[in-house]
Amino acid sequence: MFKKVTLTLWVLFTFQLLIGQGIGYKDKYARGLYDKALNGLNDLKCRESLMYSEQLLEYALKKNKYDMAAASYNIIGLNFEEFGDLKKSIQYYTTGVSYAKLAKNDTIENYLYNNIGNLYYFKLKDSKKGLYYYQKSYELSKRIDTNRNIAFAEINLADVYLDLKEYSKAIHYLNLVAQKKAENDYEMGMSYYSLLAFYYQKQKDYVKAESNFLKCISGFPYVKMEYLKAHKMDIYFMVYEFYKELNKTEKALSYLELHDKLQDEIFSEERNLEIQMGGGDIDALAYKYKVQQIETEKKAQEHKILASKRFNKVVLVFLGFVIVFSIFIFKAFVNYKNLSKKLADYNFQLQVAREKSEEATRLKAQFLSNVSHELRTPLYGVIGMAEILESEHKEIKDSPYFNALKFSSHYLLTLINDVLNVYKIEDSDIEFNYENINIREEIGHIKQSMNVIAKSNKNEFIIDIAENVPVFIKTDLTRFSQILINLVSNSLKFTKRGKVTLILSMEESNNQRYLKLDVLDTGIGIPEEYLDKIFEKFVQVDVNLQEQYKGTGLGLSIVKRLVELFNGRIEVESKINEGSKFTVHFPYIPADKIEDCNQLKMHSHQKLKTLNILVVEDNKINQMVTKKLLEKNGHNYVMAENGLEALLLVEENKFDVILMDINMPVMNGIEASIKMRNLGIKTPIIALTASDKENILKEILEKKNGLTDVLVKPFEYSDLENVISRYIS
Repeated sequence: MFKKVTLTLWVLFTFQLLIGQGIGYKDKYARGLYDKALNGLNDLKCRESLMYSEQLLEYALKKNKYDMAAASYNIIGLNFEEFGDLKKSIQYYTTGVSYAKLAKNDTIENYLYNNIGNLYYFKLKDSKKGLYYYQKSYELSKRIDTNRNIAFAEINLADVYLDLKEYSKAIHYLNLVAQKKAENDYEMGMSYYSLLAFYYQKQKDYVKAESNFLKCISGFPYVKMEYLKAHKMDIYFMVYEFYKELNKTEKALSYLELHDKLQDEIFSEERNLEIQMGGGDIDALAYKYKVQQIETEKKAQEHKILASKRFNKVVLVFLGFVIVFSIFIFKAFVNYKNLSKKLADYNFQLQVAREKSEEATRLKAQFLSNVSHELRTPLYGVIGMAEILESEHKEIKDSPYFNALKFSSHYLLTLINDVLNVYKIEDSDIEFNYENINIREEIGHIKQSMNVIAKSNKNEFIIDIAENVPVFIKTDLTRFSQILINLVSNSLKFTKRGKVTLILSMEESNNQRYLKLDVLDTGIGIPEEYLDKIFEKFVQVDVNLQEQYKGTGLGLSIVKRLVELFNGRIEVESKINEGSKFTVHFPYIPADKIEDCNQLKMHSHQKLKTLNILVVEDNKINQMVTKKLLEKNGHNYVMAENGLEALLLVEENKFDVILMDINMPVMNGIEASIKMRNLGIKTPIIALTASDKENILKEILEKKNGLTDVLVKPFEYSDLENVISRYIS
């Protein structure tokens, strides 16, 4: 393939046409030198070209005209390239690029990049480096040049891609050239048709290849410029190679003869001698400026030495001040040491205080956990026995004494839960477990549980859920339900023969979607001076309330803290004897895997088949309650009083589910569960415990205790059935 077509056309022709703009038209002297240097190069009179380039460079450097210097180095580089000293040629081109950048002259920088690309591609046979510089030139050309000059840049790229055998990219750039009507321009057409012919030759389309070669050669009579001889010579050689490939020997030899004739004209000994002599002149100029650079550096060094002497005097004076200052620093250091010792003592005391505080917090948490367990365990028996009595003796259902027993036990359980919740929230000992929930279904459950309170006060309880609220949302169901239940039960308690409305809707603010919950009532209302206090712990509004309105004063405090943990906010409006309105804004989290949620809900509503259940419980009363619940629902059970008994039973029997108490003698429930898992037993183990649920759940998620799930005593049988149904297929 030919390697000089693009070099000659783009380097010389377009450079001659446009680069004159780069040095400016106002400086006639510089422009005259430049034109003479360029004309000498065009006519291959290298001595003359280098002489004028030398004069232009010297003038440009004296005047700090960086664009002139860049243009000079470009012509010098071209001359050395013709002479064959490629190393110096690259050096001059690169220096020219530096000056072009200083001058911010994109035009000259464009030509220099193109010439470096030519040198690597044509002379050093490094196509990839040539492509790199061609692409830099092309990007500049698209920004500053005419269509004709852009076309020459595209010809360069097509040439390289043909050499790299990336034919699809090559034809892409040739098509771009064709759009600029290359066939109407003789010089451009020579490159375009010759490259297009070579492309078709590689595609084995010899008819199109020959047609384009002939179009190229037909333009030769119109091209009279001396420097295009090299172009014509390379095309003759390409046509020779083409006919040689087709075994058309006579035609091939005729074009080879034309090639050799031009080659003899171009590469004469006289021209090489002329370039060599010119090269000596430019070497002398380079040496001259090297000497000037050394002298300049010498003068700069002398200035540095003088400045250094002055600096030394300043340093001596400064050292005197430093010595005096050091004395003061030493005294300050002694004082600092004393202060550091005192500070270390204070830090030690603070550390001791912090450890005591942490120990007190740990003991408080342990105390609350123990109190929770000790209170909930008998409560499970009381509430469970009450339910058993009610189911077996229908006649006591209307007994005021029996109802008082039920109310008191449930009230005591609420009180215990409120106290424990408020302290857990204070200590940030609470973790949220987000899951998909059917919001309408869950609110329906809350309404059913609140209907008893609503009927007791002869209230109407209304649910209003907007259509734009999705069926499923993602939230912590326990905490979300706790907020709703506390707000609704509070409104129902302080309203008589009135109406309580729960409204759920969606709203958007600052590109964030929120779930908006409103709880409105027509109750006794809250005095204005109490509105900013009702969310504090143990605060009750004192408006001569009857005993039936009394409570722990913790419900709204728990609600506010839980709303904050949800990253939400709560507001209240109220008027005495007109009612109250609580508004909560929750950040909306879309549900995921709705199909799983649907399956879970369907599964939870299926009635359990008869199961074989192992109950591990040491408390006799709780044993009775659990037995009755299981018998009532048709399940078979075996009772074990501690973990060791349970371990022996599971080795000999197969159970569908294991209900495991935690705190037991001999072997506790956690230890027994771990040992069962170590034996390879995969039966679901559900903890029935009066202990704190959060810590056990955390260990379950981390797979540390062998348990499958946990249910806190006291509980309704429906809760137990829902938990079991999750793990029984």
